[in-house]
Amino acid sequence: KVLLLDEPFGALDAKVRKELRSWLHNLHKEVNITTVFVTHDQEEAMEVADEIVVMNKGRVEQVGTPAEIYDKPASAFVMSFIGPVNVLPNAAGLFASNGTTAHNNGAAHSDLVFLRPHDVEIQTKPQSGFALATVSRIIHLGREIQTELLLESEQVVTAYVSRERFDSLQLTRDQQVYVKPKHAMTFPAYSI
Repeated sequence: KVLLLDEPFGALDAKVRKELRSWLHNLHKEVNITTVFVTHDQEEAMEVADEIVVMNKGRVEQVGTPAEIYDKPASAFVMSFIGPVNVLPNAAGLFASNGTTAHNNGAAHSDLVFLRPHDVEIQTKPQSGFALATVSRIIHLGREIQTELLLESEQVVTAYVSRERFDSLQLTRDQQVYVKPKHAMTFPAYSI
């Protein structure tokens, strides 16, 4: 009645794992069986699960659909665990006066800002509400480009941009740019 899988794809290469995730998803549709699938691979969990339970040190941090877990993390641990994230002190200069919506989860002014790399907006000309940064590294990942940006506060922010956006910005190493978070969340510093 229940299929229990404890990291069944752990020893396999990435391509085979991807194929098996698709196979397992299709199997669920065919046989309609409840499966408990234990994995430390967040992408794997997001792809095969209808519902995810995120655990930390034996304690349940959050239960929800993949979209709920990713878009509305209940804690700093969940946000850091599911997908890449920049963690910055509130005083990092990125939120000083830019009017960005940061969802405050009971956090105080001194707490941490969590910002996903795809939620970093980059401009090449000064604009109100944007913080100055320097492009310190550019990594071509295929369908997107990862940029590492050094803020004036010496904090490093990772940003993902599409190939098209990268080409339109014509980013180069050591270039000065202006950044602003499109969406961010705050959590208490002690909650990590």
